Amino acid sequence: MLGAGIEVMLREYQQRALNELYAWFEKNATGHPVLNMPGGSGKSVVIASLAKDALQNWPDTRILMLVHSKELILQNADKLRKLWPDAPLGIYSASVGQRNFGNPITYAGIGSVAKRAKQLGYIDLCIIDEVHAVSTAESGIYRKLIAELLAINPAMRIVGLSASPYRLGHGMITEGPTAIFSEILEPVGIEELV
Repeated sequence: MLGAGIEVMLREYQQRALNELYAWFEKNATGHPVLNMPGGSGKSVVIASLAKDALQNWPDTRILMLVHSKELILQNADKLRKLWPDAPLGIYSASVGQRNFGNPITYAGIGSVAKRAKQLGYIDLCIIDEVHAVSTAESGIYRKLIAELLAINPAMRIVGLSASPYRLGHGMITEGPTAIFSEILEPVGIEELV
């Protein structure tokens, strides 16, 4: 609920994205999916809904949402606060000027937390916006942090979101023997949005 009783509703295709994601997790005990959604389709609303659902259904869940820019941290945090004003959200980002650990939900800049896996601790769900920034090779700051978080919790699940799950020089982010992501889900296309 927002302000004076204004309810935030998901668009049909945003709810479909969540439903496809939940169905994928029911069928797959391991692996990590990517939601491929066009720009302007509301990935930040889907991220907010996923975080809210996870925490309300499993109150002990610890969620980390990672991005590579200040603007995306602020955009994603704003959507979560609009969807869930009382969300137990902390932001850890030097560029935003906040360094908050210990909340059930942490929205963070990868550059600020890349070497802080021990401080982040046990994470159940890692959500990565603009996931095409994650290397399919076993290198880079995302991969190093993910490896350290998986060492703390081998059962951690990772959900990626992107409008283009392709990485120049590597191909699709699900390709290759060291790729983290196992499947790309495409709940909505540009044609439907137009």
